[in-house]
Amino acid sequence: MTSNPTPTPASSTKSFQLNDESLAMLLEEVSAMAASGRSLVSGLAGLNDVALGRLGRAAEFVRARVKHGQSPSVAMASLSLPYQTPIRIAMQIMAETGSTAAIHETARLIRQREDQRRQVWLAAINPILNMLVAAVVAFFVLPWILISIAESQHIASPFAPSVEQIAQTFVQHYLFAALIVIVILACFAAWMNWGIRRSIRHAQPSRHLATFCRWLAIQIEIPNANIDTARAIDSAAEVAVSDTPALWRTVATNVRAGATSEQLLDFPPDTPAPVKECVVDLVTGKRDADLIAHDLRKLSELHDERANRQQSWWLQNVPHWIAWIVMIAIIIVLLRTAISPLLNAIGEFV
Repeated sequence: MTSNPTPTPASSTKSFQLNDESLAMLLEEVSAMAASGRSLVSGLAGLNDVALGRLGRAAEFVRARVKHGQSPSVAMASLSLPYQTPIRIAMQIMAETGSTAAIHETARLIRQREDQRRQVWLAAINPILNMLVAAVVAFFVLPWILISIAESQHIASPFAPSVEQIAQTFVQHYLFAALIVIVILACFAAWMNWGIRRSIRHAQPSRHLATFCRWLAIQIEIPNANIDTARAIDSAAEVAVSDTPALWRTVATNVRAGATSEQLLDFPPDTPAPVKECVVDLVTGKRDADLIAHDLRKLSELHDERANRQQSWWLQNVPHWIAWIVMIAIIIVLLRTAISPLLNAIGEFV
């Protein structure tokens, strides 16, 4: 008679996704557990509190997976698809070296990217409001003004009938005017969304390079840890460009093969010279690892600032220019409509 296998709890098989802020908080709790010497399973059991909501359920989810044989790094990484790679590598670094720096960096990275997304979309509100005001003025207020001026003209302009007819259409059909306003706002919002995504993609190379430098610095500055340089480069590249880390993996492969010069290491295209210099010094041992880590952190800050400028330029300038152009066009139409009767009257007397 065969015995039935013990069923696996549902919490260890189902997926569970955690929002960014809760994920960062859980990672900080894991770091505190490691710093105090508590095991992950026992520490997560203390977080299984109904009052903690999804954070408590996520802790129980990870604890159940670890108890059923899954590695802590994979169990924690399964809580977030976007940050799966940095969480997994940070947990592995902590398990191998005892350093929680990578865990703190992952929490910082999560909060930084969430804050950047929030700032981008908040910055988009003002141009959209400007366009809303411009569209309402153009299709609700301006037609009334044009009709009033056209009706009061003693000498009609040759263009007056067509302008009056168009304005009359908007005045008499509010739904038509509202539909046009909605269509314009939808097109403007779609254009804004395209521009924002384009600016984010344009800033990605600098953002990836900043992340690579920071994660490489974190690994080589861990005290009393025998860090494999090739593996450190590979891990930093996987975190920075988790979708296409192959180019930096070539560098790691060349390091394992004994390459020590810039030409033999075969850096990815467009890699800045200071980053190449730091990696070459790390491979050859020409400088102290702490000095190299310091330089890498400074380079990370530099490329982060560059990425922020690249990402925000389009959003801070182009939409505002469009809104100003629309408002100026409305003012020109109003001035032309108001002055044209006077110009026509003067023309009759000349």
